[in-house]
Amino acid sequence: MMLVLVIIAAVIYGSAVYGEQNVLGWGADPNRYKAACPDYRHYSMAPHRPLSSGPLSLPYQRPSPHCRSFSSPAVEKVIEDLTSQMEDKDLARIFENAFPNTLDTTVRWHVDGKPMKSRKRKGGDDDDGHWDGPQSFIVTGDINAEWLRDSTNQLAQYQPLAKKDKDIERLILGAINTQAEFVIESPYCNAFQPPSPSEVAPSGNGQDDTVHPAYEPTKVFECKYEIDSLAAFLALGNQFYNSTGSKEFLHTRWYLAIETLLEVLEEQAKPTFNPRTGDFERNEYLFRRRTQAGTETLNLGGIGNPLNGGTGLIRSAFRPSDDATILGYFVPGNAMMAVELKRTAEILKAVGKSEVAKKLQARGESIEKGIWEHGVVKHKRYGEVFAFEVDGYGSSIIMDDANLPSLLALPLLGFVQRDERVYQNTRKMILERAGNPYYMEGRAFGGIGGPHVGLQHPWPMSRLVQAMTSDDDDEITASLHAVRNTSRLGLVHETIHVDRVTDYTIAPAGKNTNPQADQYTKGSLTRAQLAASPFTQFHTWFTQARSSSVHQPETVCLSTAHLPSGRVSSRYVYLKELDARGFVIYSNWLHSRKAEDVRSNPRASLAFWWQEVERQVRVEGRVERLTMEETKRYYDLRARGSRIGAWASEQSQVLLPAGGEVGDSEEDDGRAVLEKRVRDLEQRFDGKDDIPVPEFWGGLRVMPDMVEFWQGRESRLHDRFRYSRIGEGDIEGGWQGDGEWKIERLSP
Repeated sequence: MMLVLVIIAAVIYGSAVYGEQNVLGWGADPNRYKAACPDYRHYSMAPHRPLSSGPLSLPYQRPSPHCRSFSSPAVEKVIEDLTSQMEDKDLARIFENAFPNTLDTTVRWHVDGKPMKSRKRKGGDDDDGHWDGPQSFIVTGDINAEWLRDSTNQLAQYQPLAKKDKDIERLILGAINTQAEFVIESPYCNAFQPPSPSEVAPSGNGQDDTVHPAYEPTKVFECKYEIDSLAAFLALGNQFYNSTGSKEFLHTRWYLAIETLLEVLEEQAKPTFNPRTGDFERNEYLFRRRTQAGTETLNLGGIGNPLNGGTGLIRSAFRPSDDATILGYFVPGNAMMAVELKRTAEILKAVGKSEVAKKLQARGESIEKGIWEHGVVKHKRYGEVFAFEVDGYGSSIIMDDANLPSLLALPLLGFVQRDERVYQNTRKMILERAGNPYYMEGRAFGGIGGPHVGLQHPWPMSRLVQAMTSDDDDEITASLHAVRNTSRLGLVHETIHVDRVTDYTIAPAGKNTNPQADQYTKGSLTRAQLAASPFTQFHTWFTQARSSSVHQPETVCLSTAHLPSGRVSSRYVYLKELDARGFVIYSNWLHSRKAEDVRSNPRASLAFWWQEVERQVRVEGRVERLTMEETKRYYDLRARGSRIGAWASEQSQVLLPAGGEVGDSEEDDGRAVLEKRVRDLEQRFDGKDDIPVPEFWGGLRVMPDMVEFWQGRESRLHDRFRYSRIGEGDIEGGWQGDGEWKIERLSP
């Protein structure tokens, strides 16, 4: 059983994280190999030999020794010892790939403990010696950022080796020191940029967030306040102390991080309304993101739902999945914090820090009491169970999420024994569809999922936690086999589709990186559904695209080809009209590349892609210029600035600086000429509403002789129907597009 648990622990956080590789600890020049080492995220998506000798023939997915980011002889010995004892050679291969994966691919920066000189990052502040001593930056996924929770869990499997392996000890000690600096810098944040002494460039997360307290973007990658992130900081030190007995991490900076953490807990224990006056009191933490996903931001303008006071519980704005909480007292996170506070208190008592120890012990006991008083609810079917979230007013959320900490993992956190009655009731509830809305089952896989990825993608992690919290050999075996059988690339995925093992996601953020590509499942198309005319059919699909919230469905790729060279050029434009003759777009027809193309070759193609409904439409045909009268009807509807812009832009022509030569000047790269034209034209047409249409500007109509409608289908067996115009007709004589058409199904 112990062997099984070690394997499971390694697999949970050992193989779902990928990162750029460099060389540390192999005695080779890092610069010599850096350019040759593949990005592990891409490398891991293809199978590599040798294959396992089991029936699944799983690939060997470790990077070359020269491309590993950290090495440990102790880790290699564990792999050799355990895999040699395992009869299931496929499971042995997963362990072989997963157990060292954190060291192989995610140690982005590590220094061995020599004092670091104060450095200054461009645009940042002096470090003032804050980064002295061992430091380690452990990334999550393929992003140059460290999540406190994830890095603690990634290193947990190596903690028992730290006493025997000095390099592992220094790596974990460095991780504690680095996390302490992160907590001091921005205690409400969950993910951090590379430390300034690392000289690794920070990266943006592409989000539009409003957060209080404010943070420095060159130091913080994302600032979602999650109680378990702070608990993970405590856990990293507690595990290190228990494994090594070392007190080296108990220095001034670490104690400052502890005081900072306690201040956050004090602030987040406050209710929404003053218990004495009833007045609303704004929470110290606010998070508001511009997003279309409700789970990515807090409601009520970034504050979140109201919470009652006097519960002993601590608010958490987000869950470990990085999804927003609904009711802010997140029970699994509070349970983890209670346990880690009391464990840290024991360490501080042992080193004579009794006053700080008392604070941590009291806060831990208060949280624990609050969970039993407010976090346990009576379920009509399962009896007394732990709620997932509560608000102190009596409301509760009944569910569980796969991410740790979770209700399923409460014994692993140390909050309860696995045979505890309320936990057993809860466990039964969350492992059944009837009790947990995020328990999912299908033909290929089943387990607990969550809102982060969707309603058809349970997490293998949940099956592994299920095995670790069970005493039933059959349940443990079934869970391990379920994960093994869906890990066809020799690594454990973030999520698996319930019906298709080839449809999976990996961290971060549920990104689908399936090498077999996405499956299209949103519709089908038959001959009976098609209109006789492609114009009617296009209008139907376009209307459906708009009603399905397709972003700008009028966006279309226009392709033209120049003769006699045959050069093809493409660009995105807006479809502005669909009339009885064809598809109309507007542009500059004197200076542009497409104008040059159609003068030599009066044919073009259009391609629409509507991802939200998994449809595309292709159009091929001859082109004609609209009459000036037709063009003017549209031109007069344009905004004044767009009409001026049509005059000002000699589309696709080179813009030279005012001096007439291309130089290195940052002040004038040629745009000044364009802006001067606009100013001159504004003056020319000042006071005039009726701005004439430029002779070189107008509409182009693509008159189709072929239109194809494509509906994505599963297994790449798409539905394709082609409309072909019967007879060439007399285009110049006024061909009407809505004539006779032949409809044929095409092979996908």
